[in-house]
Amino acid sequence: MVALMAADAFPPPVVNSDLPVAWTPTVELTAQLRARPAGGPLRCTFRTRFVQGSYLEEDGELWDGDGTLVALSRQLALVPRA
Repeated sequence: MVALMAADAFPPPVVNSDLPVAWTPTVELTAQLRARPAGGPLRCTFRTRFVQGSYLEEDGELWDGDGTLVALSRQLALVPRA
């Protein structure tokens, strides 16, 4: 399903920070499918609240064109290095 791919394919929100832009390897990914999406594009929101030590977390919400929540994701990843 496209929602599962989208949960992992987008760049993490930390690319908008002062951290180096580099590969951010996933340590763990959990995705919950909530509904079958209606046709059309998905609206995706990803947030990182904590960057600590060598790790960051990313929470994702994926919504279809009808405004239905179709998937949630949580990812633990390594902080990019210069």
